[in-house]
Amino acid sequence: MAELEEDQITLTNYTVSKRPSIKIEDRFRLWVRSGGRCAICNKYLLDLTYEVNVGEMAHIVGWSKAKNSPRGEAKTPLDERNDVNNLVLLCAEHHKIVDTKALLEEFTIERLIMQKVKHEQRIFHLTSLNADAESVVLRMLGGIRGVNVEVSKKHVRDVVFKSEEKFAMYMDSFDRHGIEIDLHTLGEPEEAWDAYWQMGQTIIDRSLRPLTDGIQKGTIRHLSVFALSRIPLLTYLGYKLGDKVPASFYQKQRGTSETWAWSTDEPEVQFEINYLKKHESNKLSLVLSISGSIPLADLPEASKSGSNIYEIRPIGVTPHRDIFTNRKSLENFTVVYHRFLSELEKDHKASRNIDFFPAIPVTAAIACGRGLMRDVHPAITIYDRTANGYRSSLKINNNEIN
Repeated sequence: MAELEEDQITLTNYTVSKRPSIKIEDRFRLWVRSGGRCAICNKYLLDLTYEVNVGEMAHIVGWSKAKNSPRGEAKTPLDERNDVNNLVLLCAEHHKIVDTKALLEEFTIERLIMQKVKHEQRIFHLTSLNADAESVVLRMLGGIRGVNVEVSKKHVRDVVFKSEEKFAMYMDSFDRHGIEIDLHTLGEPEEAWDAYWQMGQTIIDRSLRPLTDGIQKGTIRHLSVFALSRIPLLTYLGYKLGDKVPASFYQKQRGTSETWAWSTDEPEVQFEINYLKKHESNKLSLVLSISGSIPLADLPEASKSGSNIYEIRPIGVTPHRDIFTNRKSLENFTVVYHRFLSELEKDHKASRNIDFFPAIPVTAAIACGRGLMRDVHPAITIYDRTANGYRSSLKINNNEIN
């Protein structure tokens, strides 16, 4: 091959002109519009110690049509590709991420343009805003009747972005996979009933320490939770998370797509509270017939005898396991559950415990724990269904313990 001229470079199967310089006015416009911060993670791009520029001007549509030019196959004219509207200011890490070949289907032209516009509009209106485009990922998987379920980083990133327009953030850990609660080693509760639930709570407590530290330091402002486990452990997780930071909850959806994303096409479901049995006592039981129906006959005799029994169930819909496909259904359930807790403060103020019988989706279980207020609401004793009927598993919001 003949020696190339100085103004040419070689890419795979292509010889293309050397990349032209970005005009000074376009550099200036880009830095001002972006506030000197990465459009994805909001990192400040001027090293204050040495006053060195550490930002990188990334092309949304690659500057050439060569095969190795990220998104370069687009129809954008070559003479417009160095324009400020085709440039996004990024830190070195995110520049590498968005141009990585394996991630090009994820970091599309449309997605990068939307993030650029959103970031630059935020800077324009209030440059002192903290980063609000990140969501820390929390995964809790395992401990559910031998079922081994995973959710990939890529799927998490895709679901979080499409649902919240946020970028999934993985806290510093050996695998950069966020907060991990691994319950696969628990085995089955029938093998050692009390030890199983105690160990599950211990694993959750230990795994949530980075979250507690991050909330205290102000580095965690939003959570995206992907969880699949036994209902009592999910309820305990919700209780430990509380409502200190905003959070979005996802659950694995059955069907052809096998996704964790919520559907906007499925109808939302409403819920109601029914008073099944009334007694002049402070004993309380709550039946949650959401993903399945729980007949009163299935409750242990000790929970039925002399107890005020309430039920929350869907309106006009037979309880079934795929009842939560639209996120609005979860929100509607949460509103009704909170109303139930509020009414207890008026009608059963002296009650100290609720026997809790759940047939509910995983996100509803988390919502039930998260809705409990310490020193306000009664404790809940959660019953888990076994082959021999319902059996008490663990107790939450017990002031003697907490």
